[in-house]
Amino acid sequence: MRFKTIKDIIDFSRHLHQTLARQYAELEQLATSERAQLMLDYLNRHERHLAEALKDYEAGAAGGIMDAWLQYAPELDAHELLEQVRDMDINNVEVVVATALATDEYLRRIYEEVAQRTDLDALRQVARSLQQIESNEQHRLARDALRFSDL
Repeated sequence: MRFKTIKDIIDFSRHLHQTLARQYAELEQLATSERAQLMLDYLNRHERHLAEALKDYEAGAAGGIMDAWLQYAPELDAHELLEQVRDMDINNVEVVVATALATDEYLRRIYEEVAQRTDLDALRQVARSLQQIESNEQHRLARDALRFSDL
C-alpha cells in the first residue's frame, strides 16, 4: 500500500463515478431492452449525482484535512470492476443492478478501510461520512430498482 491523501481517495472515487456514468450512457445506446435502457439511464444519472456530491463534499471540507496523508491507503484499482461493467449482460436488468450495487460496495469498502486504518479522528470522520454517503446511495439504488421492477 502506498501513501495517499484523503483528497486522492475522493478524486479516485469521483473519477470512477464519472467513468461509470459515461459507461452506462454508452451501454444504454447499445441495449435492446427498453427496461434495460431505462435502468442504464437511471444509473448514468445516479453516477453523475455521486460524482457531483463528492465534488461538493471536497469543496466544503475543513481546511487542510484533504491534504492529510494516509499511511495505510487502500489500493485503488478499478480496472476489474470496470471490466465487469463492460462485460455484463446489458439487457438483463437484474444483472445491471447487481453490477451497479457491486461498484457502490467497492467504494464503500475503500472508505471503511480508510476509517479502520487511520489514527486521526478527523480523517476517520471524513471516511465514515463518505462511507455513509455511499451506503445511502446503495440503499437508494436498491429501493429504486425494486420500484423499477414493478413497472
